[in-house]
Amino acid sequence: MLGRKLEADEQLVLGCGFVGGLIAAWILGGILLKVVGFVLIAGACAWATLAPHKGRTYVRWFEINRTYKKLLRDGSLLYRSRAPYAGRYADGRRVPIDVPVGVPRNMQWIAARTAFGEIAIVLQPDELMFTAAIEVEGQRDFGSLDTADKEALIRAYEHLLKTTADSGGRIRRLQWISRVIPTDPNAHARDATERRDKNSPTWLQQSYDDLIRRVAVTAEDRRLLLVVGIPYTSDLVAEARRYNTLHEGYAITLGQEIESFIRTLGRGQLRHVRNLDEAGLASYLHHAYDPGHWIDDTAGMDRITCWPAVLDARNKKYMSSRSWEATEDNWYSMTAWVKELPVLPVGINFLAPVLLYLQDIILSVSVVMDLVSTDQAITEAMADATNELGQADKKAGRIEDPREQKAQSASISTMRDIADGAAGTRLAAWITVTSPTLDALRRDADTVRAGATRAGLRLEWCDTEHHRAFANTLPFTAGLLKEGR
Repeated sequence: MLGRKLEADEQLVLGCGFVGGLIAAWILGGILLKVVGFVLIAGACAWATLAPHKGRTYVRWFEINRTYKKLLRDGSLLYRSRAPYAGRYADGRRVPIDVPVGVPRNMQWIAARTAFGEIAIVLQPDELMFTAAIEVEGQRDFGSLDTADKEALIRAYEHLLKTTADSGGRIRRLQWISRVIPTDPNAHARDATERRDKNSPTWLQQSYDDLIRRVAVTAEDRRLLLVVGIPYTSDLVAEARRYNTLHEGYAITLGQEIESFIRTLGRGQLRHVRNLDEAGLASYLHHAYDPGHWIDDTAGMDRITCWPAVLDARNKKYMSSRSWEATEDNWYSMTAWVKELPVLPVGINFLAPVLLYLQDIILSVSVVMDLVSTDQAITEAMADATNELGQADKKAGRIEDPREQKAQSASISTMRDIADGAAGTRLAAWITVTSPTLDALRRDADTVRAGATRAGLRLEWCDTEHHRAFANTLPFTAGLLKEGR
């Protein structure tokens, strides 16, 4: 626990416990009563702050439950979109509406032009961050490559991260979102059967049947989004003020920055597919809440209609949502955060049990990372290694805990890798499962947990916070504290 950064409320509880113990020792009479009073008060506060309790600590669960009850009382956990009643201003602009609980508030959408097409940039004032989403595609035949070629691709991707972090550019955060949507492989065959003209020649029907059998139809649609995060800084504002309006300045300045980044994607063996403009980003957001709405269906999609018609996060175990065109049936979602990444050496494909081997599950895997310069990364890695070595209990005649040895080796290895040229990053990962029924949701959640275990990951479902955790798998680069703590 010595190496863990305590939050402000935890520091307050510890401080109050220590001061309260001293006051009790000063007031009470007798040595025994003084000792007992101090130990009870200070020990209780230390237990509430440091001791594990249901996977976290009592103080953290207290804040989670307090926030949940507050949102439950004021009705924020039940969201109903007012998009149909919002209307427009006289100049054609849409009237803003409230966003679902968990989503960053007061967002402003900016349209920027690049050589690769228009892109939507979202300003999050509360987070002091600009974000924009790009759809990319990796190496298609990655699984068929030999180990040397796979490692070469990984080094190319690592070089992309390192050059982005050390180039002095404005992009300081990246988010990868892998969206897996099962499709019906027999849909085309059924459609052909229903629309078939029974009076057509037999040879034509047989020819078309043979064609259907020969055509391979994938049973899953996989999308890979790359979201870039650009911090809101005074330098950026000063440069944007050179133009007629701030929005115009942001659009031009950030558009140039994003265009330069897209041109470097080839270094990481990534292919640019498309920019997500306002309609594309809105369609993806709507699809995330209701998979019945297809990602590429951008008709009528904008910053107002992107949110679900109804979102209900009152249940502690899951959240439900549905679209306007949907029936009364809801979609149910659960989100887990990756509590622990593999501590043992793993292969290049260690995430395959989660990303590739899970069948017929609607899944979003989000990894958000802060890009850190090499000097800062080495400094932080040295601090982590110092903490691990300082906490080691190496008494004579005592067998050292193998888990401590692994943690020490991992810290030292990270420090050496960064010194050898590896990219410095802080990262957090989140997984969202969406299903049409509660029974299917429980089954899919168990399947995902089993796949994560095979991948060396430890998951923790975000009970009472699914609305917040779900937003971490949306393309807003959320889910990671600014300083990585």
